[in-house]
This record gives sequence, C-alpha cells and structure tokens, in this order.
Amino acid sequence: MNTEALEYFIKVYEKKSVTAAAKDLYITPQGISKMIKQLEMELETELFYRGPRGMEATKAGELLHARAKHIRYLMEDIKKEISIISGKNGTLNVVVTYSATSLLPIDYLYRFSEINPDIQIKLREYPDEYPLSRLFQDEIDVGLVMEPDEIEDCEYEMIAPGEVVIVVSKSHPLAEKDEISLVELENESLVVKSVGAEQENQFLVKCLEHGYTPNVVHEFGSIITAHRLCKLNGVAVVSIDFVEEAYLDEELKIIKLKEKIPQNIYLVFRKRGIQSKSVLLFQSYVKEKSKSF
Repeated sequence: MNTEALEYFIKVYEKKSVTAAAKDLYITPQGISKMIKQLEMELETELFYRGPRGMEATKAGELLHARAKHIRYLMEDIKKEISIISGKNGTLNVVVTYSATSLLPIDYLYRFSEINPDIQIKLREYPDEYPLSRLFQDEIDVGLVMEPDEIEDCEYEMIAPGEVVIVVSKSHPLAEKDEISLVELENESLVVKSVGAEQENQFLVKCLEHGYTPNVVHEFGSIITAHRLCKLNGVAVVSIDFVEEAYLDEELKIIKLKEKIPQNIYLVFRKRGIQSKSVLLFQSYVKEKSKSF
C-alpha cells in the first residue's frame, strides 16, 4: 500500500474536502482524487461519499483512518531503526514540561546523545498545562510530563512521585509548622500555579471538597515570581515538593499537607507492538536516573 496515498487519505478525511486537502499538501485536487481512487481500487471499497458537510467517510473509510495513523507511526519508527542500523543519525523527539525539568534537568537529558551518539535527541519544553495530545499525534516520540490527561494511543509510566506542598516566608505564622491541614488555609491569601482553560487545579478542587473556596490572589507561571510574592507580600504559595527542592530558598519554609495531593512525573510514549530502539534506550536512561529520586 502506498504510504503517500494514506497521507492524502488522512488529509481529505480531516478536511472533508479534496480541494482543501490539496491546498494543504500543495498538489492539485486531481492528483489527490486519482490517489484516493487507486486506494479504493486496491481495497475494493468506497472510502468517501459526498455528504451535506463535504466528503464523509464510509464505514470502510472510518476503519482505514483508524489504522492509517498507526501505519504512519510504524513507518516512522521503521525509518528511524533503518537509519540507526545503517549508521545514519537517528532523531528522538522528546517533549518535557517545565516542572519535570526540576528532577530531570535539560543538561542531563541532552547527555543521552553523548552516551548514544547515533541518536540525536531533540528536546522541546512546554508549560505543565499545555495540551500535549496533538504533539503526540504528529512528531513527538516520548514525553516527560506532569499528571497527563488521556493521550490517544499512548502508554504511561510513573517515574517520580510528587505531592503538593505549601511555601511561606519564615516570618509567616504557618512557618512554625512542618505539616498543616487544608482547612488551615481557608483564611490565607494564596498563590497557585496557572492551569489550562480545560483543566482543573487539583488543590482548588480539594479545598472545595473541604467546604470552602480558597482566596487565590495570583496565578503564577514562574516559580521565581511565586517566591518573590511569598517573601514580599506574605502570601502562601501552593507548589510541588520536588520543584521546591530544586529551587531551595533559605528565606522560605516548605510545609507538607496532611491531605496528600499527588503531583507525579510520567514517562509517556506511543503505544506500539514493537517499540523503537531509541525510545527503549531513552526509557532505560530516564529510569536509571529516577532510582535516585
């Protein structure tokens, strides 16, 4: 089966239009139509019909679309494996979220290519709240992320446990304690980490479960900003234990919560029958580091 024809098929499926697909692929509509027709002849079935909203997939078309994306991923892996076997440089595309770098620093991740010189690691950093599903559908091979949402056709493995902690200045009344309950934060001014529009802040959810709406005065993106507000304005920062350990500040006190709220780091990789050599090597590399956590 022609993999180029599969790419054309996927694009027509997504755009519901031969013309729109042709525009994205920089070829003529006639070229796409011819390729789709060849696919239909090879499979001995119709893949599309013209519906009220454009080109609609038949049942056979829906089945092919579900399998076509998997075939595309397999072809990418095969190319990478052949590249490595033949002595050419392979590339491993890795996405890592900001908080994950507190435990797995960027320099450590780049060192993977020094140990495996035939594999070039390509890193991309994103905020913890960034929606990653689309990235894994396209070019990403593996990710190091915080509490991931369900990503289609991916597997997850927890590599480092973490939990929510509260950070205050050492002059704050709560600084006398090593552990507090959520109810003790009801009257505190809080600074929390910002999350995406479609995500829930698990700390805020827990507060609501305990019968109160927390007084959030700021949502931060940078832990440096949070620490500055903590020292200058006397607010309490809702953070993560391993992030605070990476950014220790002698003027601040880290307090544990009695009600544990997990904030774990996960290794995410595409679900495949046979995993590529580069991904397996990276998994082993990260797991070896995680033994020290």
